[in-house]
Amino acid sequence: MSGPGPIAVLDVGGTHVRHAVWSPREGLGEVVDTPSPSRLRHPGASVEELTARLLGTICDAVPAGPSVVAGISFGAALDQRTGTVYGSAPLFGDETTPLDLPGALRARRPDVEWHVVNDVTAALLHFVSAPWRRKHRKVLLMTVSSGIACRTVDLRSGTIATDALGLQGEVGHLPAVAELAGEPVELACDCGRLGHVASYASGPGLGRMADVLRERAADRWRASGLGRGMAAGASFEAALGGALDAGDALAAELLDAATAPVADVLRTALCLDPELDELALTGGVVTGLGRHYEASLHRHFRREGLYLTGERAPEWLTDRITICAPGDANGLIGAGIAALGTPDGVVHAGLGTPAGVVHAALGTPAGAVLAGPGTPDEAVLAALGSPDAGPGTPDGTVHVGLGTPHRTPHAAPKTPPPRIPRHHAVVRDAEGLHLSARRTPEPGPGELLLAPLVAGVCGTDLQMLRGIRDDGAPVLGHEGVARIVAAGPGVQDPELVPGTHVVVNPTHPTDSSFLLGHNVDGLLQERALIPASAVRAGLVLPLPEVPPGVLGALVEPLAVVRYAALALAEHRPRTLLVFGDGTVGHLAVRTARRWYSPGVRTVHVHHTRGGLEWSAQASYAADERVRFADLTPDTLTELLGDGPLAVLVATPAPATLACLEAALDAAGGRDTVIDLVGGLARPAVSPRLPGVDLAGIRAANRTGLPQPPYVAQLGTDDGHKVRVLGHRGVAGEHLLYAAAELCRAPERYRDLVTHVVDLPGAVPVLTRLGESTDRVVSGRRLVKLAVRIGEPS
Repeated sequence: MSGPGPIAVLDVGGTHVRHAVWSPREGLGEVVDTPSPSRLRHPGASVEELTARLLGTICDAVPAGPSVVAGISFGAALDQRTGTVYGSAPLFGDETTPLDLPGALRARRPDVEWHVVNDVTAALLHFVSAPWRRKHRKVLLMTVSSGIACRTVDLRSGTIATDALGLQGEVGHLPAVAELAGEPVELACDCGRLGHVASYASGPGLGRMADVLRERAADRWRASGLGRGMAAGASFEAALGGALDAGDALAAELLDAATAPVADVLRTALCLDPELDELALTGGVVTGLGRHYEASLHRHFRREGLYLTGERAPEWLTDRITICAPGDANGLIGAGIAALGTPDGVVHAGLGTPAGVVHAALGTPAGAVLAGPGTPDEAVLAALGSPDAGPGTPDGTVHVGLGTPHRTPHAAPKTPPPRIPRHHAVVRDAEGLHLSARRTPEPGPGELLLAPLVAGVCGTDLQMLRGIRDDGAPVLGHEGVARIVAAGPGVQDPELVPGTHVVVNPTHPTDSSFLLGHNVDGLLQERALIPASAVRAGLVLPLPEVPPGVLGALVEPLAVVRYAALALAEHRPRTLLVFGDGTVGHLAVRTARRWYSPGVRTVHVHHTRGGLEWSAQASYAADERVRFADLTPDTLTELLGDGPLAVLVATPAPATLACLEAALDAAGGRDTVIDLVGGLARPAVSPRLPGVDLAGIRAANRTGLPQPPYVAQLGTDDGHKVRVLGHRGVAGEHLLYAAAELCRAPERYRDLVTHVVDLPGAVPVLTRLGESTDRVVSGRRLVKLAVRIGEPS
C-alpha cells in the first residue's frame, strides 16, 4: 500500500454482511448492511452455490477505482497465515473443504488488493487499540453470536499465537454439557456435531435451548414473562430481553443454562493462563443482553470460581470480565487495521514483529496512536508494516504486519472544532433559563477555549436552580468532557493543544475564585473559557481515552466516589452504609466490592419510594435497600450486621445532618468512620457531636489534599468514639482513574445515565427540575441527566 486508506472494509458473518469505507484519518463511513447468503438463510443450497453467492456479495460491496484495497473480517475458522477458510458452520454448515478465499476473490476482482482476517482477530485489533490497554499483558476477546470463537493476544510481544493449521480459539466447538429443568440437554451444533459450546451458547443455540425449556416446563413457560411475551407476538430476542428486565425467573434460568459453557471456557482460560488481564465478550448475543449476560456469568463464577482464588479473592476473576458495548470491538475498523499492516497482500496473524516491536493498535514508540470508534479525531492510525513482511517467522510464530522496526506510523493530527464568532449557552438570569447566543472569546495568555461534548447535571446544579445555593455563574455545568478549541499564548503543557480531549477539575486547590459552573461559567454551552490560573494549576487534564457515549457525564461524580473509597477503605469496613439515591450514592454501591473488598456488604438508604423502586430494578443493587422514612435505629442496626462500619453520606445539604445522626444512632459503639460527601446546611452542628464544626471538618480535605486525608477522632454525646471526615472537590488522579474505569466497564454504569438531551432540550428539563423537588422526567426516575452538546450550526 502507498498510504493509510481509504479502505473498503467488510464484516462477513453468518447473518449479515456489513461494509463501509474506512481510513485512519477520516474514520468509518456509512455502514451498509445486507443479509448473508449463508446456510442459515438458504438451507437447501449447495456449498458451491453458497460460496458463489458469498463471493459475489463481497465483490459487489467493493467499489471500483484505482488502487482499491479491501479488508475483510470473516466469520470462519481460517488459517491466519494464508487466509484459507477451513469452515464456518453458520455460513456453510458442516462443510470443511478448505477455501482459498483471497485467491477466489482475486480471481473475480484482480483489481482489488484483498486482505482477509478472522472476524474475532479483527475485533480484537480494534479492542486493544484503546490506549489504556497498552499496560495489559494478555487480552482474550470472545464473540458470541451465530457462532462462538475467541482470540488471545500477548501485548508484550505483539503476537497472536496459532497452531499447526494457523488456528486459535475455536472454543465454540469444544465439548460442553448443559442442563435445563434439572435434566441434561444434548443439542447439535451448526457444524453437525453434538454437544459443543455453540450448541447451547450461540444465538441459534440459545433459541434451541428455549425450545427445550418450553417443552420440558410447559406450565412454567406459559406463566413466565418470557412465555407471555412470545405468546403476545414478540420475537424471542425481544421477549427474552423484556423478561430479564422484569426479573423473570424462568428467563434467568434459561440464560444461566446457556452461559454455563461460556463460563466454563473463561474459568479454564484464567486457570491455565493467569497472565490474562482482561477477558472481553462481544457479539450479538452479548451486546444484546448486556448487563444481564454479565450478571449471569458472575452468578456462575460465584457458584464455582477458581480453586482457592474463588473463595479468597473472587474479584480477581470477575474484575477481568468486560462486556463490550456496541462499537468497542468493531470488526470493520479491525479489518482496516489489518489491511494497513500487510503490504504484500498476505494476511499475518500477530500484532507485532519478530523483534517484538508493537505499533499499530497498540501504540507507537512515541505513544502517538489515537483509539476510538471510528470518528476522524479518534481514528486508530495503524503502522503500515514493512516492505519485506512475510507470511511467518523462522520460529513459526505468526505476526501481523501491523508495525515493524523499519516503518513507524505518524499520529493522525488532532482536528480541533471550528472557530466560531458566537455560540449558544443555557443561561440563567432573573427571568429563568433560556438558550442564548453569546460572543465566543479568544483565549488570552495561559487560557484555554474548550468545546464541551457532554455535560452532566448534578444535585448542586439543581440546588442552584431552586435557589437553595446562591452561586452566581450564569452558565451551570461542572461535570463532563470537552475538547480544546484554542490555546492562548503561554500554555506550557505540550498535551494541551487543539483537538485534545480533556476533563476539567472544577475545584481549584487554592484559588476560591475558580469553581467551575458555580462562580465561573460552566460547561452547558458550546464554548467554555478556562482561565489561566486553572490551567497553570493542572485542572485541565488530557484524557488518554474518552468514556463511550455520554458516560463522560459520570467522570466527576465517579471521581468523588473514588476519593471517598480510598479514604474509607483504609479502615477495612465489613459494611458500607450509603445515604442518598442520587448518582453518587448509586456509584458508591456499584464500586464497593471493587474498591473496598469483595466481601463488603452494602446497605443503601433511599429518600423516596420512587428511588427505592428504581434501585430494585437496577443491575447492581445494594445487598439491603431501605427508605429513610421507614428507618428506626433498631431496624438500621439489624441491617448493618456486625463488624466495622463505613458510612458515606451523599445527600443534599438539608438532609445531611439527619442522615449523620441516623448513622450514629445505629452504629452504637462499633468501629465507625463517616464521610460527609454531601453538603451541609448552616449551622453545621449536631447535638450528637457536641462542640464540633462539621463544616470545618469537611473543608479540611480539598482537591485530594492533604494526603492522607484528615480524619477527625470525635466523641458522641453518649460516650462513643467515631471518626469523621469530608472532602470538597477531587484530585486530578481521581478524575483520570474514573475516566479509565468508565472505559473499562461501561456496562456497569451506563444505565445510571437515565436521561439524555441536547442543549436546547436541556432548557425545559432543567426548568421543570428547578420548579419541582421530585426527580421524575418524562415519566421516568431521573438519576443522571446528560446534556449532549453538538457543534454550532
